Amino acid sequence: MNEQKFITECIRAYLGNHNVQKLEKLYRSVDLEKLDGLITQQNIEGFFYHLHVNNVFQKINIPQEMTNKWKRVAGRNSLVNALNDREALWLADLLDKKNIDYIYIKGLSTRMRCYDNDYIKYSVDIDLFIKKTDYGRVKDILLENDYYIPRDHYINGVGIAITFEEFEKNEHEISFVKRQGSLTSIIDLQWDYIDSDKTSVFHDLYEINSFYRFDTTVEIDIKGSKLKVFDLETDLMNMAFHYAFHHSFRGAQWLIDICTFVENHESEIDFESIIERADKNLIKILGIVLMLAYEFNSGKKLDRARRKSFCVDRLLPFEYRYYRSIVFKPISGISNSISLLVTKILLPYRLGDRMRAFKYMFFNPDSIAHRLEPDKKDKKIFLPLYLLKLLIFDFKRKRSK
Repeated sequence: MNEQKFITECIRAYLGNHNVQKLEKLYRSVDLEKLDGLITQQNIEGFFYHLHVNNVFQKINIPQEMTNKWKRVAGRNSLVNALNDREALWLADLLDKKNIDYIYIKGLSTRMRCYDNDYIKYSVDIDLFIKKTDYGRVKDILLENDYYIPRDHYINGVGIAITFEEFEKNEHEISFVKRQGSLTSIIDLQWDYIDSDKTSVFHDLYEINSFYRFDTTVEIDIKGSKLKVFDLETDLMNMAFHYAFHHSFRGAQWLIDICTFVENHESEIDFESIIERADKNLIKILGIVLMLAYEFNSGKKLDRARRKSFCVDRLLPFEYRYYRSIVFKPISGISNSISLLVTKILLPYRLGDRMRAFKYMFFNPDSIAHRLEPDKKDKKIFLPLYLLKLLIFDFKRKRSK
């Protein structure tokens, strides 16, 4: 726990709100091996290197072995980002020339709005929202430029039980990969949240697809190029949604991004427009993220009026404590899968929607069976069998990675 408290105080140090004496006292109480392991697990070596070179630890005797490690990772971050940014700007320019709409999310956009350098964090991939009708055109562009679809990942890793062509027609996100020596570029094309031609179960449960639109984009200048990204309001909402539903509030780096984003842009963000545009489930997600951002920044909390406007005035007694407790937990493994289920059940604003999500996650055989046999419909009497089968399937898949 002291290691987590030390990292929390380091976040406040980065944002200019820390207590120097408290930081020194916490460092004396940490287990260095555990601290090193937690920093590595959370992928925040670049963040700690930034604190180191900016003399945040000048009165703390950090072992040189640790600072050297942070420096190596920071160098890798810069190199990977240079490659990804080059590919992102090349593709954005090409799509503009071919009059293909796109929205670049996360990655370079987040780093531009949060940080003054390229080594604090690295972009794993390039995420682009496109129109579903444009998928074939963008796919052809990527295939013509040495990218390929990693079919083995989908067939063996994800475990789809239908042909890839059928899977591709019904999926809302497809990845493309290009190898360049020891470096790999990954481009994820996504479209379901913007112009899905049919409502998914996910949309039925959480009503989120109306928030992501092409009329909420702005252009930012990057190295002489133009990049279409979400406006600040949609970008913050997307970050909050991704942190909640894809990471279950796990991951210190994502929290650092959000804290920094709010610190840098809060005065510019039109929160009233978000409340007008978003449904209560999305507003509640943003409210929880703001609660985390304020607490991890300066220890402050939302006042009563803002808690009500962001739909977090009626949180269950343990709910926020649960979200806060899992920030530093590992972002992979069985415990992560369980926490994702718990989070998806707790997050809806209305109790009836929570019960509906709970029923779907645990008592709908189709929701459990579709990953193994997507086209098969089953009766509820087979639910225990499918729960056991799914558990064995997931265990074997994780062991094989």
